[in-house]
Amino acid sequence: MQTIMKRNRLFIFVAAVAAMAACTKTADPENASNEYIVDGVRTVVFKAVMGGVATPDSKAVLDLNDKSKPQTFWENDDEITVYTSADYSGSVAMSMRGYEFSTDLVSNSTSATFTYTGDGCTSGDYLAIYPAANENRAINYTPTDGAYRMAAVDVPTNQTLVAGSFDKSAAVMTAYAPAGSSTLNFKNATALIKFQVADADIKGGSIIADGADRISGRFRADVSTASPYEPVLSEYSAPGVVEQNYVNFTLDGGASLSVGTDYYVAVRPTDLTDGFKVYLNGYLVKTISKSACASFARNKVYNLGTLTKAGAEEMVLPFDFSGTPPTVDPAWPTTYGYTHVDGGIERVYPLYGTNYSFCLADCGGAGKAQVCWYSTGLLFNAAQRYFGLPAIPGYKLTKIDCYKKSGALTAKFEIVESIVGNTSDAPADIVTGGEAQVFNENGKWFTYELSGTAANTRYYIYCKVKGTIAAITLTYEQ
Repeated sequence: MQTIMKRNRLFIFVAAVAAMAACTKTADPENASNEYIVDGVRTVVFKAVMGGVATPDSKAVLDLNDKSKPQTFWENDDEITVYTSADYSGSVAMSMRGYEFSTDLVSNSTSATFTYTGDGCTSGDYLAIYPAANENRAINYTPTDGAYRMAAVDVPTNQTLVAGSFDKSAAVMTAYAPAGSSTLNFKNATALIKFQVADADIKGGSIIADGADRISGRFRADVSTASPYEPVLSEYSAPGVVEQNYVNFTLDGGASLSVGTDYYVAVRPTDLTDGFKVYLNGYLVKTISKSACASFARNKVYNLGTLTKAGAEEMVLPFDFSGTPPTVDPAWPTTYGYTHVDGGIERVYPLYGTNYSFCLADCGGAGKAQVCWYSTGLLFNAAQRYFGLPAIPGYKLTKIDCYKKSGALTAKFEIVESIVGNTSDAPADIVTGGEAQVFNENGKWFTYELSGTAANTRYYIYCKVKGTIAAITLTYEQ
């Protein structure tokens, strides 16, 4: 197994602009040193400069410098959000909106001026983040363990690949500056996984950490108050906050990945319990053991080399039912109470360029169907409803992971082999490992480890007590 390679670190230095053409500096001593008033309009300015390191690895965009090494650049319209302790009331984890600074560039550059025009953002301790926040964040300006805290920091679970670069929404960086300072020293908050593909038909894939290691979702950034102000992404325990052990990736528009092109996926830095696995088009293509990679470290790039799906003995297929249904004909039902003929209806879910077939069904004589793609996920609006899973030639279903996002805490499901004959019967052919589970917690995955299953065979999720499933990940083995 190839040892994962690491690249050099990135350091980005942000210095306050010393002067601004045609500007008159405000005489208010309480204002920040980088605050100016032009024709009565107040503007706060920072200048972001990337330099001092020959091969920085990640930020707004990746490109190659004159030495053909990965170099980072600011892009036009990049935005950062800055928070100031002047707005802080002293309460723990106060919700704050922050101030959005943007840059106006003719071309990508390692140096960019960021400006904010308006009231607020007065002098004090600063916390800053890229990408810019578009919602309130819980900010704690009372140092805990030598760090200020910024909640609601997102490492996207679903990332869009970019040739030679990576998803800008995943380029998480933070900065801290103590009171009296006008310098924001940005630090990368994520690690990057780099790879190429050898097959021309790859539409996407997943990186899945073995065990329960959380590598994507919503975290809290603990930003050190001591130089060099490094961030740590910590678990964010709050109602409705989702953290996952995987990242899914595709190209925009469903195109195939280009052979021989570098792609990057961002993950949260963390210790790894048992390593991680990489999947392309659902096929397992690489297993990285804990001995080869014990952790993902902040500001590092891990090079997996060239990946191929040849000879894969395992498939993992993630199906998300929490968003808008795919555009297919016939369409997925989005309201319950529709009618169908005996045996249910078949609907396809396109994933990685393949249409996977599902069956929405009731037992005989159950009346109107009650399984549909609802606003909160796949809704089983009554008991004795079935959801038939794809049958894969040459592969048997061995594991089902069901994610419950919201809804009643009494929902109950089991895994069965067939649909019973009438409403007075309950299925007796429960799959070994598919015994009933109560989905009694929101924001949690419920797992069925199956045995005794056969290849190219459909199995069903059977509803005993009505409820909703937001996502289903299916594992198949040869």
